[in-house]
Amino acid sequence: MGQMRFVVHDRAQVTQSLLARTFAVSGQEEVPYLGRTYLSGDLLVVERRDDSSGSVHVPWNVPKFGVWQLATASLMEREKPYLLELELARGTVFRLRNQLGSWQLLGLEAPEEVTERVAEATRAFSRAATNQDNPAEAARYATEAMAAAAAGSVALADTYGEQAIRVRAGETEKLGTLLGVRLSDSAPEGAMAERIAEACNIVAAPLAWKSVEATEGKRRWKACDEQVAWAHQHNMKVIGGPLLEFDERSLPEWSFLWEGDYSAVASLMMEHVRTTVQRFRGRIHLWNVAARVNHQRVLGLTDEQRLQVVARAVREVRAIDTRTPIVVSFDEPWAEYMAHQPAEMAPLDFADQLERADLGISGFGVELNAGFHPFGTAPRNPLAFSRLIDQWSQRLELPLLVMVSAPSSASADPMAPPKVKVVAGGEGRTIDADYQADWARRRLPMLLAKNCVQIVLWNTLADDRPHDFPNAGLFDSTGAPKPVLGVLRDVREKYLT
Repeated sequence: MGQMRFVVHDRAQVTQSLLARTFAVSGQEEVPYLGRTYLSGDLLVVERRDDSSGSVHVPWNVPKFGVWQLATASLMEREKPYLLELELARGTVFRLRNQLGSWQLLGLEAPEEVTERVAEATRAFSRAATNQDNPAEAARYATEAMAAAAAGSVALADTYGEQAIRVRAGETEKLGTLLGVRLSDSAPEGAMAERIAEACNIVAAPLAWKSVEATEGKRRWKACDEQVAWAHQHNMKVIGGPLLEFDERSLPEWSFLWEGDYSAVASLMMEHVRTTVQRFRGRIHLWNVAARVNHQRVLGLTDEQRLQVVARAVREVRAIDTRTPIVVSFDEPWAEYMAHQPAEMAPLDFADQLERADLGISGFGVELNAGFHPFGTAPRNPLAFSRLIDQWSQRLELPLLVMVSAPSSASADPMAPPKVKVVAGGEGRTIDADYQADWARRRLPMLLAKNCVQIVLWNTLADDRPHDFPNAGLFDSTGAPKPVLGVLRDVREKYLT
């Protein structure tokens, strides 16, 4: 058992939420170690299963930016405790400088705003590092370094998005990337339908097992038929699925009667896949065969059994529909859950296993539900999102479907699961509709700039119907459009064909 110990100057930040969401990671892919985090006297202690070097990820309130999941640089175990604020600053400044250098080598022209923030962050970190004998002074300078590095990271991500899109678009000045939304339990109507058609050129019709077969053996297709027909009427492309979603919230209640019986569960799932693909073949442009494949403890299926089910489902789809592309998607791509529960494979490992099986999968999906816990992902430096997409692209070498969402409020949401909470926000950052719109305005261009990203979907349609993440819809609980919908419309008009 290994330990890393830290002196924390700002003890007010050491909350139960911080302890629950702090963990160590290993390797370039930053897979979390299984372990625990606790206070021992004046020290924050991070335990993990071995004593090799690694970085530590901590939710930390960055002035003017709110809580971000920051990370130290790679640290070795040592007897003398580290200063937490200093190490978080070191990791944040290092990643900013490294990303800037990498993109400059590729031709990025860094504006003065970026270079000034990098210089400011470097100066503040240098002062923190040379004042370690005075922890209070070191923490003060480290906080300044984190704030400057955060501002520099945001400006750099914005710059990259604008310049990389111009390069990617070339002479056409527009991208063929698709931008859309995942529909809910019915086809959009009235003003909502008009606003979606303005902002989106693709939609995902869930065709979910739970909604199609709420009662075993009785399938109801009316809502699915209407959604697909509505999309075609508005000249939109249609993603069919996810046909299977490995999430307790998305399974028919009666399916839990078969929990632990792999043969029965797999057979029932294949029947849903077959009947759905047979019904909608020729009307779907992309099949999302399975989602959230990395979720554990769903119907008693092990990691290996989930892989087998997905492989069977892909083969079923391909046997019926030989032409339509197929994707498989994953959530929680940073695998934070692995820090607190045993797991055999991280999401990228699942995808890699499926790709190596040569099943005919055309691409993979990644869910980035930012600012939610559990099941979502912590708010992060925008450069972390860029590195994650690059990591998936480089390892899998296949196109990506990216599904995103962010909250417009931290208040209770009666239509979302009560267990899921908004963890974005913090001092200097209120979570409201403007926060959600600003998140989309800054993140979408950066994602669209990636060559590997073929589709970007907003993951929640509206707050007035059941959904997975609180206050994450494009429409509020009264059905009124939020500012984020205007962001999608503007992004489509500015960047997409």
